[in-house]
Amino acid sequence: MLIATTFNDRPDVALYAGLQAAGFDLELICLPGTLGHDTLAARGISVTQRRIMNRLNLGAVHAIRQRLKEKRFDIVYAPRNSTISVCLLASRGMPIKRVTYRGTSGHLSWFDPASWLTYLNPKVDRIICVSEAVRRYLLGMHLPPERLVTIYKGHDPSWYAGTPPSSLAEFGIPAGAVVVGFTGNMRPVKGVDVLIEAARQLPAEPPIHFLLVGEVRDSRIERLARDPQVRDRLHFTGFRKDAPALAGACDIFVMPSVEREGLPRSVIEAMAQGIAPIVSDVGGMPELVVKDECGLVVPPRDPAALAQAILTLAKDPARRQTFGKRARIRIEKEFHIQHTIDKAIALFRDVAASPG
Repeated sequence: MLIATTFNDRPDVALYAGLQAAGFDLELICLPGTLGHDTLAARGISVTQRRIMNRLNLGAVHAIRQRLKEKRFDIVYAPRNSTISVCLLASRGMPIKRVTYRGTSGHLSWFDPASWLTYLNPKVDRIICVSEAVRRYLLGMHLPPERLVTIYKGHDPSWYAGTPPSSLAEFGIPAGAVVVGFTGNMRPVKGVDVLIEAARQLPAEPPIHFLLVGEVRDSRIERLARDPQVRDRLHFTGFRKDAPALAGACDIFVMPSVEREGLPRSVIEAMAQGIAPIVSDVGGMPELVVKDECGLVVPPRDPAALAQAILTLAKDPARRQTFGKRARIRIEKEFHIQHTIDKAIALFRDVAASPG
């Protein structure tokens, strides 16, 4: 199987190692410096470093086509927008199965040529959907149900064991404050504007501060953050490589997305570390967070509901602790990386054995 990607996260690396352990002969094409490159190469997986810059990267198309001619591959797995397009072009006319991955809903259209270069292309044999919400979206696009399979992208709580929580003192958060964390690129779909409006509705006591990790890509955020009523409570860090550890140092983790959310990795990372989550009822997040059992689920675009949820947990440390423990157990039992590996093994074996 040839895997063409632009980047790996920790679950990707674990998945590829698990596939190899199950007997799959893997080759990986990825960007230079990609996470897990050395780990996978040390396991004997052939790793070729190549930049795939866009969906019509003809240099990458040529290089991958040459490799497909040199060795008989049963499957090409391309989990990124650019790489599935490049692999579809590179493998045209070849008897090879093509599998991709979809981590979000939205942004596809039958009238958009870019969609035909990727997920709507009839040459795609399977699409791994990160949540049932994504699968339902693709069914709504009238894709054949037999092409779609839901496999949650799992984690392992042991990845975070033994790692001391990061100190939040460098961000100017006062001792004794209840810290609400958020991690992600702050685009309009992430609902950080809703979170800031919720912060405006919170009382002065208990002291609640917000740690916002990631790049600001929504022009409204900077304007809203200048409001004197909230500016001293908001702590922006910019991009941080230690984002998971920072989430693990918070008391509450919030994801207030307003649309198109698949299954946010940052929420899973926080839950795996025993942090109580609050999420909006969007995409796959209600599949991840069981309302009132391991966290709270609020309507999207509802600052008042979000403020009330934050205040409820801020005032109740025992409930936060209970939710946090249950959240960790939920990742351990229902969203463990081994489940991801096992289901992917079954999928790829089925694809390889299927006719056509």
